[in-house]
Amino acid sequence: MDSQVSETMKNSLMYRLAFYRFGEVRTKHNEPSGYDTVRNCEIGLKKFDLNYFRESYTSERWLVRIYEVLPLPMREPKLKSRFDKSTPPAI
Repeated sequence: MDSQVSETMKNSLMYRLAFYRFGEVRTKHNEPSGYDTVRNCEIGLKKFDLNYFRESYTSERWLVRIYEVLPLPMREPKLKSRFDKSTPPAI
């Protein structure tokens, strides 16, 4: 979780959702922002944005975090039912 965190972990969804905006938080007055008191280290990735999620709720002690999935801007229109006989089948 600290500065030695792997690139795979930094790019994982779980890491990013767990530590989103955590780099802005000061948990101890004598430690830098983004210091994780449970793991006794400073998190490795502090500044990043989320592209597909929006933070909806975070509890006071950051134990509960709820995110909203954002709509895709280029999402295809809802497909017609395969049982709809008014359109020819796609090949």
